[in-house]
Amino acid sequence: MIIQSTKVYYQEKLQPLQIEIKDDIIKGVYPYDLFKVDKDYEDLMILPGLVDIHNHGYNGCENNQATREWLTSWVKYLPSEGVTSTLAAISAFPKEGLLKALKNIGEFIDNPVFGTNILGVSEEGPFICDDVYRGAQNPDFMIIPTIEVIDEFNEACNGNLIHVMLAPEMLKGDYSVIDYCVSKGMKVSIGHTGADFKTCQEAINHGAISFTHTFNGMKGLHHREPGTVGAALYFDNCYAELIGDGIHVNKYVANILAKVKGKDKLILVTDAVNIKGLKPGVYHFADKNRTTIVGEDGVGRLENGKLAGSCNKQNKILNYAIKEAKIDFVTAVNGATINPLTMLGINDRGLIKEGYKADIAVFDQDFETKAVYIGGKLFKL
Repeated sequence: MIIQSTKVYYQEKLQPLQIEIKDDIIKGVYPYDLFKVDKDYEDLMILPGLVDIHNHGYNGCENNQATREWLTSWVKYLPSEGVTSTLAAISAFPKEGLLKALKNIGEFIDNPVFGTNILGVSEEGPFICDDVYRGAQNPDFMIIPTIEVIDEFNEACNGNLIHVMLAPEMLKGDYSVIDYCVSKGMKVSIGHTGADFKTCQEAINHGAISFTHTFNGMKGLHHREPGTVGAALYFDNCYAELIGDGIHVNKYVANILAKVKGKDKLILVTDAVNIKGLKPGVYHFADKNRTTIVGEDGVGRLENGKLAGSCNKQNKILNYAIKEAKIDFVTAVNGATINPLTMLGINDRGLIKEGYKADIAVFDQDFETKAVYIGGKLFKL
């Protein structure tokens, strides 16, 4: 099968090209109009499929409660955003419930249905600090990170735990947990933390590689103590997630972060949670023992006004980053495609390139999704 467009994102440029797909792989990239095509997308943009590594759920449910039925619904919904790969993110929750959900997620990853690929599990809780930086997560479910708990979680999901977030100050100077995660191929992120710059530096020296939703749920930048944010900005080898919706992070601050991290280290995420897809109203989630208010603006907040995850869509995040935050096009697109995959050590997709997985998304100028190919197959939107 051959498709083409005048705007194919190839080698970090939009250019007129053809893409040949054979089975689940991109067989070749050719000059525009060279061969007869099966589908001409004209002036629509053809990008690598979007990737969202920080995604908890939608429509009243999250990965903390995952069942095969709900996971099936989730991976068949996400292509509407142009998302072809994601991580199943968990958060602070009763341990017994997490282990049950992790088992279901692991079994689903090993026996998937056609839809967005779940590449693995991302842990955004319960290894959070018990203070102002815990965000909307419930401190009652906080767990001190240990090798034993990491193993328990990983075994529960059939070895699919690939991304671990923790508050490094909880380690109290013993970074063996990070050493262990790195030895097992897990990527470690710093988040929901009040860690100072030096503590972050130690965590990075032991292998931490990323910062979770930068600026949110972490100690801010001060000219006498750089804090967690200062570490995210300072260390060139580290990736920085950004919820680029203009609500979680001001658009000018988002632009600054993008300029500092550059085209290879910014990662755009939604941090979408169970309120995504719900109508404005008041919702009580007994499993988390919290009430979330979804406003007319589509933003979820706790009763005390704290932001509670998001209702974001990844294609909308990308559109906002480029048009409102004025983030460079290449930096933004890379942040929603190749960068999160590179951070995870996954190198078989994320580019329009010969030999790569044929995960492809087609958008109009406002990043409305017009077509999605997952493993070379057209997904019916």
